[in-house]
Amino acid sequence: MKPIAFGGRFGWLHPGEGTHGVVLCSPFGHEEPWCHKGIRYLAEELSAYGIPALRFDYLATGDSAGVDGNAHHFDAFVSDVVAAVKRLKELTGVTSVTLCGLRLGGALAALASRACAADSLVLLAPVTRGRTYLRELAAVRKVWLDNLAPSLRAAQRDKPFNVLGQIYSDRLCSELDALDLSKAMDQHAPVLTRALVLDARARASAALCSTLRGRGVAVETGLLEGYLEYMDETKSSTVPARAFGEAVKWIVDGAPGMRVHNSMNRGARPSVSLDDEAIIETPEARERPVIFGANGLFGMLCEPRGRVAYGPVMLITNTAGSVHHGDSRLSVRIAREMARRGIPSMRIDARGIGDSPPRTPQGPLDLVPKIHASTTIEDVATAAAWLKRKGYQTVISFGICSGAYSALRAALVEPALTAVIAVNIVRFYIPPHMSMAELEELQRNSLKRVGPAIFKPSKWWLVLSGKRKFLPIAQAVGSILLARLHSHRLDATANRTGAAEADTLTHPHGVVHALERKGVRTLFVYGSSDEGMDQLNAHFGKRGKKLSRFSHVKAVVFDELDHALFDPRASAKVIALSEAFIKDLHQKAAAPKVVNPLLAVQQQR
Repeated sequence: MKPIAFGGRFGWLHPGEGTHGVVLCSPFGHEEPWCHKGIRYLAEELSAYGIPALRFDYLATGDSAGVDGNAHHFDAFVSDVVAAVKRLKELTGVTSVTLCGLRLGGALAALASRACAADSLVLLAPVTRGRTYLRELAAVRKVWLDNLAPSLRAAQRDKPFNVLGQIYSDRLCSELDALDLSKAMDQHAPVLTRALVLDARARASAALCSTLRGRGVAVETGLLEGYLEYMDETKSSTVPARAFGEAVKWIVDGAPGMRVHNSMNRGARPSVSLDDEAIIETPEARERPVIFGANGLFGMLCEPRGRVAYGPVMLITNTAGSVHHGDSRLSVRIAREMARRGIPSMRIDARGIGDSPPRTPQGPLDLVPKIHASTTIEDVATAAAWLKRKGYQTVISFGICSGAYSALRAALVEPALTAVIAVNIVRFYIPPHMSMAELEELQRNSLKRVGPAIFKPSKWWLVLSGKRKFLPIAQAVGSILLARLHSHRLDATANRTGAAEADTLTHPHGVVHALERKGVRTLFVYGSSDEGMDQLNAHFGKRGKKLSRFSHVKAVVFDELDHALFDPRASAKVIALSEAFIKDLHQKAAAPKVVNPLLAVQQQR
């Protein structure tokens, strides 16, 4: 597969031969990173049958140029699909095209089908009524709000409409509210000859299918089995390989010529040519795709315009199993804002995530996520070494939640990493054998969650009635108390080598001591209501105040930070803090130590 750019849009071309091709239309907002792996799976399966496929980011989404918000509207999205079809035909010489769209991408594919003369259509759990879609988005938003601390929940605004970090402009909300795909398709005669519709629930697209049949389109329908397991956060999402395989087979059966599946195309490495055909230009930066390391990892290097000398560079890691764009494009926004402030960055995909190769060499795509894989830490280290060889003086790893974990652990083993910014890291060490379910159980019984419930009789009733087990809660609380006693014991031996646990990388004190010995400048950033505060408070005092004895490791705690930085105000605060930290690093050698006010905020609370 090969990265391309056309009209500011970034995409991936999966090779094939013959006269028929496929353009894949992704979902929008938080659903795009959730479904990214599935879209890639479709493209690779089509390519394995010799059918060229193009997947791409609409303008102002993913890696494409453009700013989130007002740039998002239906006419623009449909124009993006039409441009993608045109580019596929130019690059491959195909003369007929299938449009395949998932969720809102399904609606966009249908709306664009006439303008780009698509001969067939595949709609996967398509959005057919915008009002229903808005209600679904509102339900997702409510779940997020309900899980916020009361103070954070009260600070959230109803407008602009924010769903897991994706901002929906008033214009886009109005267009969605007015969307009735059945009526829209009835207003013009389609050029389609056939269509496949796989719904998330039975007959969800019945009206649309009736309209298409009335226009002479041969429509086949079915259920998208595995949809609920797929439409989930990337730490849990599983690609519905069987259902997607049916969609691919339907496309293959309708394409001219005999098609034989070549499994060697699956899990293919990305490739980058030496020309500038995949460069994305923005007002603040120039972005180019890079392939690095022995495993052929993918990254997007974002360099400020007009920068001459190599200085510090931020290495942005994957959050959970989300592609390098970040959840709702957060990593792109961070990278381009840092570029505006003069700081380059590279956002990467570790093996098994996004657009990098699978974890198993020459293996198929990883359809089930493995968030804290040791390979992820290895790949962050590889990226840092690559940036150092390219001439960057200081490499700073940056990550949120699980991304903070891989950023931190890589700094313990890779000499090229001399600084870390870890945002809302939940634990300092996670055993390799620990499953995601076991980790979530630990978090479910954290003091941040259990503490407020201790004084609520209704919560105790859940325990007494057997609906909630008492032992995990007792173990979680007990472990925190033991950690605090252990921390006090280490304080008593601060002038000596300390307890044995402080010298192992499986213990929080051992991690911090190792960072200090290596001289890795480390900034832990937390929201005061975050679950990661349990370990910080237990091992390093309230809000990490005991870290003040270290010269290289600090913690900053803000009351207004949500865990994933979905609130734009939270991400803006972290960006400003990161800029101050990185510029302070850059000036450290030549200037006397000066305490930056941003880095001292709330440190002594």
